[in-house]
Formats: sequence, C-alpha cells, structure tokens
Amino acid sequence: MTSSNYIAIEEMKVLKNQMLQFRLSYSKSIEKYFLSNIFWVKYDENIEDVDESVLTIPVIANTILPAWATGSDVYAKELDKTFLESLGKVKSVLEKWYPKLSFSTKINVERIVSNYFNKKGYGLLFSGGVDSASSYIRHKDKNPKLIMICTPDFRLNDNVWIRIKKQYQDFAKKEGTEIAFIESNMNELTNINLLQAKFGGFLTDLSWWGGIQHGIVLLGLCPPITVKNIRTLFIASTFTKEFKYPWGSHPLIDNKISWADVKVVHDGYHLDRQEKIRIIKNHWLRNHKQYPLRVCWENVAQFNCSKCEKCWRTMIGLIMEDIDPKILGFHVEDNFFQSVKSSLAEKQLHLTDSDVYFWQTLQKHINDNTTMHNLYNSRAFFEWFKTFEIKPNMKKTTWNLTRFLWIIYYSLPKCAQYLLSNLNKVGRFI
Repeated sequence: MTSSNYIAIEEMKVLKNQMLQFRLSYSKSIEKYFLSNIFWVKYDENIEDVDESVLTIPVIANTILPAWATGSDVYAKELDKTFLESLGKVKSVLEKWYPKLSFSTKINVERIVSNYFNKKGYGLLFSGGVDSASSYIRHKDKNPKLIMICTPDFRLNDNVWIRIKKQYQDFAKKEGTEIAFIESNMNELTNINLLQAKFGGFLTDLSWWGGIQHGIVLLGLCPPITVKNIRTLFIASTFTKEFKYPWGSHPLIDNKISWADVKVVHDGYHLDRQEKIRIIKNHWLRNHKQYPLRVCWENVAQFNCSKCEKCWRTMIGLIMEDIDPKILGFHVEDNFFQSVKSSLAEKQLHLTDSDVYFWQTLQKHINDNTTMHNLYNSRAFFEWFKTFEIKPNMKKTTWNLTRFLWIIYYSLPKCAQYLLSNLNKVGRFI
C-alpha cells in the first residue's frame, strides 16, 4: 500500500450462510472516521454460493464515500466489474456537486470479475413510507420483491425491529408479494458525526447522510440478494427536479449504480410528495386497504411520533386529501393545526432547504377542493397557510458550534471520549 491514506478489506467471511462479515484496516490518518474495523450485513436468505466479487460490494459501498472525502485509496481482493465502473460514473457527478472534497481515491482490486445473472425480475427498496409505497403501487403489476433495510436514521432496537418486520411480513402476505429484510451495523462502521462535522459544510443541508451518503450505501447492501431473481432494482425518489440542490439519492447518482447485469432505477422523480399521497389514496384507500405509513425519524418505539416536522407535513398532506391520518398510523391531537401554525409562525421548526421544499409543495396543492372539507377543522389553517412565507431557518452558527464540539470530542483520547459519553448518558454532560 503506497498511499498514506487507505482503507483495506483484509478478510471476508460468510457466517451461517446468511451473514457477511468483513475485517478492515485503515491508515492512522483516517481511522478517526471509523468506529469499528468490523462490518457486517445479515440477510434472511442463503448467500453462500454468491461470488465473492458480488459479496464485496456492500463493504465497498459503505466505505467509498469516506474514501472519496479524504482522498484515501481502497484495497480489495475481488470486485464486480460493472459495479467498479459505476463508481467511476458516480464519482464524476459528485466531483461536480461537491468540489471541495478530495476524490483522489484509487480503487485497487486484485481480481475484477464480470458477472451476469440473466434474471428478469424486479426489486424495490421499501421503507413503508410515502415514497416507496407509491412506487410499489405504481409497479405492483411487476410483482417487485420488497427489500427493507434496518437503517441508522431510525435508531431501532431489536424489539422494535422485530415488530416492524412482523408488520411488513403481514403486509407482503396480504399483497401476495415477496419481502426480504437486511440488517447491518453500517451505523456503527463510519463515524457519521465526525464526517458531518468535517465535511458537512460542503454538503446540502449540512448533512452527510442526506447530502451524499444514503443512496449509495442502501443500494450497496442489496447485490447479494439480487443474484436469484432481480434484473431491475427501484429506489423511490425523494424530490422532483424543482429541488435544485444535490442529494444523496438522485437520478444522476442512482441510475448510474449497477452490478453484473442489474440496473438501478430512481423511480417517481416526476411526482411530488402530494401526488404520491394521491396515488396511495386512489389505489389503496379506495380499495379499503389501510396499511400504516412509516415516515417518522424520531420515534423508536412506534411507527410515527405524530409530533416531528416530517410527521406533521405528512399528516397535513393526508388531511389535504380528506384522509384521516389515524387510519394510516398517526395520532391527531385536538390542537394539531394550532400547534403547527404556531410552530411555523414563531419559527420553532428547524427547517432546512429540503424541508422548505416539502412545505412549499404542500402550499402549491392548496385549492378549492382542499377547503371543501373541514377534517379536524383544517379549513382555517389552509386559508392561512397558503399565503404564509416559508424560509429555511437552520442557523449556521448553531451548526458551526456543534461541528466544533464534535471535532474537539473526537480529538480526545479514547478514555476521555468514553468518560464524556457515559456522563452524557446519565444526564451530567451537555
């Protein structure tokens, strides 16, 4: 290894036919960006016979972004040829979006393998939220295999994850489709707090996860289970072309990611969130299917907290279509609209550029039909909201302070970090 900065995949194991485990090593200069040298992914089907060049994709996908950001070289024994080439295409886009990151990485592979699965089926990354639910409805005739991933943004414990799996196993059974579950310690591999503190200032919404990471790492977990029956993998869009900022899941990124003869399709980019809610209304609710939507980033005990910014705008979108949020897994307080109005007017909601896009989309869809009904006394709110000026109110100074504290924290010796973390757990620190 000639580079001063490097990430090396030292060892790969397949455990109990369903779990991948990798041991990695890092150069001293970048090891602070990682919390562990062990990365694992657990599937619910047999992957033992999958070629090593495909099995290596998940760990490459989960380390390539820190490598690009720091200019670190990557070393692997085997890798799929198509995926390696697709990384070059993705890199060319990200270099233009985020020119202050290094991107001087060289990927060194001892054996590059051309794979060809020759399958015809479809898959869909599925969270149970508005985006993926509408994609499923639109492509239901293709009978896509649903792929649900336990991801860091929900911070799930084992009991909650078991309940969620049961909920969506029942959903898949009722729909007559197949569902696969993937678990990983991806949130324990990279040091997202430090990556965000160090590089977030260059990224959309100051967010490592949202601005650059999530599309590549989520798609990168899927290749081992596409071998048997998937040729096209859908990932539901978040935004439309009206959102003018770079984002970690975007047509220019996702549509360039591929492996073997599997193609990824960024789906629904022509539909905004309210149009997706209408698809759910027209195709599920009119057929008396009332599956809960899972949109919340805050609640680790239930499906939705019904109090965070994302829950609120989803609930408003449902009520706008005369849909009672209660039938889709939300709780509506008696003073719901007054709480939303006060929080918006008094700038209590922390709104980024992406958040503002969603709230402005809601405003765009307010019309005479919106105020014909008065579900939860919504009419007065919509009359007020349609002319309310929404602006981003995330304070850069607050972010800079947080960034400074994280950088200081991770510059401390491990024993000091451990002490401060434990003090924080018992409420004595910060």
